[in-house]
Amino acid sequence: MTTTADDIEATILAMADDAQAKTLVRFFKTGPGEYGEGDKFAGVTNPQVRLVVKEAWKTTPLSEAIKLVKNEVHEVRLCGLLIMVEQYLKAQKKKDCETMQTIVDAYLSLHPFINNWDLVDLSAIKIIGNYEVQNPEWKLMDEWIKPGHTLWQQRIAMVATWKLTRDGRSDVCFRRAEVLLANRESLLHKAAGWMLRETWKKGYREELRDFLSKHVKGMPAVMLSYACEQMTDTERKEWQAKRKGK
Repeated sequence: MTTTADDIEATILAMADDAQAKTLVRFFKTGPGEYGEGDKFAGVTNPQVRLVVKEAWKTTPLSEAIKLVKNEVHEVRLCGLLIMVEQYLKAQKKKDCETMQTIVDAYLSLHPFINNWDLVDLSAIKIIGNYEVQNPEWKLMDEWIKPGHTLWQQRIAMVATWKLTRDGRSDVCFRRAEVLLANRESLLHKAAGWMLRETWKKGYREELRDFLSKHVKGMPAVMLSYACEQMTDTERKEWQAKRKGK
């Protein structure tokens, strides 16, 4: 039995909740000039989407998942991405390099549709992050992090370092976070701070301190706040004071 994109879209839309959709439209900043401008929501929760994924990912061809990611409805796009995640993880477990490569290539081509922070965060770590761990010579994300790429390309490149830090390559996180210091996008400051916090959690504490010593005075406040979240109150306040020049 094959599950089609139309089947999955119909299942998700059948769970639509107008009141919840209005809340999500506000939460994901879909107004004019905001980062999610024009995005459409059905009002379906992540647990509901995941239930659909659980039932459908094994019987949904990649070509149909791709159609879902191109859908105008946010939750339908999320469903397509999570199906791709499950298929990638299965291929990784089987060491099916051809399928893994096919999924990564599809994911990269779909980046214009991976256009909100939840879509990035729930897919990039497991697809792009795992791929980078397995292919250390692959440098595309070092290009995507640079100015001139979209907000979402840059966020994909930044959050993918979650897996790299756990693989002993925290240097990639620090290098990419440094690129984002001069960026004006708060969503990228948050992503970089989150990933810097992960280096602390995984034992790279002196490395994080070295990074902060070099950059704290020019670091966006929210990036520093996220990066220091796991520190003691005393140390966190010391870094905040240094940022302010005290």
